[in-house]
Amino acid sequence: MATPDTAFILDACFKVTALLALTAGAARLLQRASAATRHLVWALGIAGALALPVLGLFVPRWELAVLPAAWPDAAGESPVPAAFRPEPKARRTSAPAAAERHAQKEEAAAAPAPVAERPALSRGALLGFAWLTGVALVLLPLVFGSARMWWLGRRGRPFASDAWQALAHEISGRLELDPSVRLLRGDRGTMPVAWGLLHPAVLLPESAEDWPEDRRRAVLTHELAHVKRRDCLTQAIAHVACALYWFHPLIWLAARRLRAEREHACDDLVLRAGARGTDYADHLLELARAFRGLNSPALATVAMARPSQLEGRLLAILDPSLERRAPSRVAAVGLAALVVALAVPLAGMQPARARAAGEAAHGRDASPSPSASAAVSAAVAVASEQVRGGVAGGVSGGIAGGVAGGVADDVRAEHDDVEAEDHEEVADHDDDTPAAQGPDREKVAAALRGALADSDAEVRKDAVFALGRLRSKETASALAGALADTDPEVRTQAAFALGQIRNHAAVGALAGAMAKDANAEVRTQAAFALGQIRDDAAVAPLATALAGDANDEVRTQAAFALGQIRSPAASAALAAAIADKVPEVRKQAVFAMGQLRAKSSVEPLVAALRDTNGEVREQAAFALGQIRDEAAVRGLIAALDDKVPDVRKQSVFALGQIRSGQGIEGLRKALRDSDRDVREQAAFALGQIRGKEAVPALVDALADKDAEVRAQAAFALGQIRDAGAVNALMTALKDPEAGVRRQAAFALAQLTR
Repeated sequence: MATPDTAFILDACFKVTALLALTAGAARLLQRASAATRHLVWALGIAGALALPVLGLFVPRWELAVLPAAWPDAAGESPVPAAFRPEPKARRTSAPAAAERHAQKEEAAAAPAPVAERPALSRGALLGFAWLTGVALVLLPLVFGSARMWWLGRRGRPFASDAWQALAHEISGRLELDPSVRLLRGDRGTMPVAWGLLHPAVLLPESAEDWPEDRRRAVLTHELAHVKRRDCLTQAIAHVACALYWFHPLIWLAARRLRAEREHACDDLVLRAGARGTDYADHLLELARAFRGLNSPALATVAMARPSQLEGRLLAILDPSLERRAPSRVAAVGLAALVVALAVPLAGMQPARARAAGEAAHGRDASPSPSASAAVSAAVAVASEQVRGGVAGGVSGGIAGGVAGGVADDVRAEHDDVEAEDHEEVADHDDDTPAAQGPDREKVAAALRGALADSDAEVRKDAVFALGRLRSKETASALAGALADTDPEVRTQAAFALGQIRNHAAVGALAGAMAKDANAEVRTQAAFALGQIRDDAAVAPLATALAGDANDEVRTQAAFALGQIRSPAASAALAAAIADKVPEVRKQAVFAMGQLRAKSSVEPLVAALRDTNGEVREQAAFALGQIRDEAAVRGLIAALDDKVPDVRKQSVFALGQIRSGQGIEGLRKALRDSDRDVREQAAFALGQIRGKEAVPALVDALADKDAEVRAQAAFALGQIRDAGAVNALMTALKDPEAGVRRQAAFALAQLTR
């Protein structure tokens, strides 16, 4: 339960959250409006949050019942931590009766003198200290930053050339700005910044003397735009709000959005002043590269070329459809009035007084749990054809998941590693376990074990299925006995149930059924169950079945099960299965070898890249990508000439996973493949390898006829981070497809970090 000590934090969390959430919603609705409008919305929301505690002292109070009832319930009590309130004086009570006083005096005389204790800090005092500490820590950078800018301003020198002052006066006049703004020259490594609330100044690097005229105009317009818009003031307000509510994540998010919209708004003003978008983007990118690794001089400043904001700014600058006009005075006043209308009632909001304890605690009736017999009946009623689902899901899921996971899901991936799923954690029960518990569960299991001797095969089959649904290790021996039933469907169901229970004690019985049962369905289901249990003891019998069983389905399922167990001891058997006469068996064996990830599998898998079946070759390429051994590179490069596009695509993906420089030449060739998916995957793979030798080929791919290939090439160049790609990426910023422009902007932002 909350106490008055936590009232301030609870009050701030609720009210600030409400106000900033509405602010974020308004900014979202104004997505098509100008950046200056959205900046105004965020600035008003932050200022409103900062003003809430002050407004709460003056506006009328009103109650809201949905707030926590543990807040202070005294009317008019201010939500301030107890550490900052005077403690109430103890009230004087009436004197006790004479007899009571006498007895109390006697007891006091007999009692030992109390030991003086050091008064403990209250929770309110601790919370208050923590809050003040956070406020100080957040404000310190602002204070030190302001001091540093004062020092830099004292050291700054005027520009020797009168051209700078003339240009500053011209731009100031166009912006309707006081021409008294100081223009100073700093060191060569100084980032262009504007600062100052009462006496604004612009600080430029010493190298600005060598800038061309259009860059001088663009930079100076941007910095003077900060002065015109009073961005230093709004930034200071945001920083104070972050200090006051340092514990609230939304205030930090709002401050970050405020900074981003501030830069967009100044960029818009530069473009409205006549700069061409492409030229201005070039200047911005060059400045970001020149000042890469430098931080803004201080939090008290507004810097032009922050690399962290570059991507979004470049996209906005080059988008001709964006609105760039600042909001009118009428619109600004309307937005301010709206924020005031929201902040005033929020400031006066108080929690409703607590009601009597336990008022709402009556009238709850416990729902009866279903009986054990009903649960077992429901389990028995499930169709027994689910048995075959285990086999089909094992084989087809393994093969399709391997190939599709390698090709389809990773073409546009922006992460570095693609890993196959780890072993699933084995659980004794899951959500499908019937509701029978304790003695009832034991009675149900005993009854079902007795039903295994029923004369009717359907009853025995349903009993086996229900025992499997119980997922009890105690039923494993009974199910193992059912593997000797005279009916093959009962034996098949028993094998499936043992796979569901996943009891290692059942391995011997399942291995025997897989080796000796005359029914292929039983042997197939037994192989699947062994794969589910994942016991190394099953490797040898599964290897025997893979090598010698006459049934194709049994061999296929045995290969899949070996892949599930993932024991290196299975490598030789799986390698031998690559010569199986049935393509499905070979394909599943190849997939399983990829799951094992054993170096000894590389040679047979490279040989499988020359298999007569295209799906086997495709799966072999995927498996080699899973193992990630450089010994496979030469074989994968040869597979890039395969007549089947999917094989070439999977081979390209595998080369990217191995990340060997030996594969770059082959991947450069794949960038010219006739299949667009192969070209796209080749660009992604080159980005994974990150070799500078790939840059010329990727630059050429920026002119590919397919937009997806161009976008992937731009992303890869961003991963490689070679300065030789800058000009090509800047050209790609003018691509007709927005997706390509976004990737190019992202890549350029990577290059400037």
